[in-house]
Amino acid sequence: MGVLLLSSGLSYRPNVNFLTSLIAYRAADPQSFMPYVQNIRTFMYFYEEVNIRPQDSFASCEENMKTPDVPDLVCKFFPMVLGPCVKENNYGYDRNEPCVILKINRIYGWVPDIVNKTMGQNPLLTCQGMNSLGNEGFGRIRYFPNVTIDGKVYGYFNNLYFPYIIQFAYRSPLVAVQFVNITRHSLFMISCSLLNVRQTAGPVNFELLID
Repeated sequence: MGVLLLSSGLSYRPNVNFLTSLIAYRAADPQSFMPYVQNIRTFMYFYEEVNIRPQDSFASCEENMKTPDVPDLVCKFFPMVLGPCVKENNYGYDRNEPCVILKINRIYGWVPDIVNKTMGQNPLLTCQGMNSLGNEGFGRIRYFPNVTIDGKVYGYFNNLYFPYIIQFAYRSPLVAVQFVNITRHSLFMISCSLLNVRQTAGPVNFELLID
């Protein structure tokens, strides 16, 4: 099967129970939100541990340029690009600004087939509400990293990290989605999708409830 025929899909953290896609907690109760924080911390640890390795094991990827540009050497992914969605801030769960971390699932040899290159070279990410309140109900959505195209803000997965061919110390690029001023005591169904990429596996959906 050619790489352009493969379908990419999304997954997310926190996911403390694979039997449900609900993220629900009480903002004033650390015991209710810390399992989500710890789930993300555990996931991000695999990025932190590889980043302490010597740089000569990796490509240099500054200023959006990969040097040397060879598949066997990969870029480090630094959590700092996730903005405020870091462990020092408990990923926003203690301040009513929760973050959800999204990644493109690994597919051997997959390279993003960009639909419209005037929108850039990277797969884009957008999230929206699926219930009657729409985006209004969960306030403002922020993406890290992000790009603005024609006045609209998207998250993006840097194209420098593809393809995945079981390289040493490979880590998938991430996008943090932060929900600011979300309405309390309301259940929101959220759908996040890749944009500007052919052959995607469809959106990833989850629910968010803050009491």
